[in-house]
Amino acid sequence: MNTRDSAGQASTPSGNGHLAKEAETLTTFKNRIDEALAKLEKSSASPKTIGDQKVPPQTFGQNFGSAQQLAALYDKVHARLELLSKQFGDQIEAMGLAAVIAERGYDGVDADEAARMRAIQKRAGEYERQLIGKSGTTPPPAKSEGGTAGTGL
Repeated sequence: MNTRDSAGQASTPSGNGHLAKEAETLTTFKNRIDEALAKLEKSSASPKTIGDQKVPPQTFGQNFGSAQQLAALYDKVHARLELLSKQFGDQIEAMGLAAVIAERGYDGVDADEAARMRAIQKRAGEYERQLIGKSGTTPPPAKSEGGTAGTGL
């Protein structure tokens, strides 16, 4: 929550312009993220479960164009749901890692956590390239004030 100091400048609860964080709050947040990720993996929305839920094209009928179009559309939507499920899991994991980084600082991040964050970032780029390739359009550039550039992550 931002407040205003006597000069009207935005300030954070810590009073020095830095985000106040409590280790307990971040740990609780990280645990909630881990719990959400575990629930996703066990649910019918997990990438593996969605991948297993295929419908054979002949189910929609045979020997007429509409059935073939419906089957093709189903496959397209199904592939997109698989991708979205994978992205969602990655984003949940990335939020958990970000909470750890916020708690410990960049110097407290171990090699495994940094590697996982880099892998998630790489997959996010791959997902974006897949979508660009399928749509033929380039999404608008992300507006970022931070990021992992220059941080070693």
